[in-house]
Amino acid sequence: MFIGIVGARKYKDKQSVIDFVKELAADSVIITGSCRGPCRWAGTEAKARGLRTIIFSPDLENVHGKFEVAQRYYENNRRLVQACDILHAFISKEGGFTGGTRFEVEYALQIGTEVGLHWEGSIRQSVCQHTFPFIHSGKRLFTAWQRFFVETFA
Repeated sequence: MFIGIVGARKYKDKQSVIDFVKELAADSVIITGSCRGPCRWAGTEAKARGLRTIIFSPDLENVHGKFEVAQRYYENNRRLVQACDILHAFISKEGGFTGGTRFEVEYALQIGTEVGLHWEGSIRQSVCQHTFPFIHSGKRLFTAWQRFFVETFA
């Protein structure tokens, strides 16, 4: 199984990411990014376990501005998510559910990829539906749904 592992750079619980990777089956293929935090921790632990590991990094050659850097990162995020059978996202207390991690989760849901959310210092939550009916109609509803889970299970 191709398991994507992503997360917020502000996520601080390194041990929870390492423990998660240790729980995975020996034939798992880990797909992650090159950013600091959960992505690097997952990649390092997966390699230490001898798991096949695929690291996605954006192509930043010939970049001419900040907008183009962001665009390359989002392209990289899409490719990473498309390569996964399931995506696990580690969400920080400090930074919340924002930026590239949020983009990856929303994109995974759009294309029908199962998502596991790991809230820092809290519970694991699976989003097993292939798609939410409201995911295409606006991100505000997704935020409200996500807030429901946080308030209900926190």
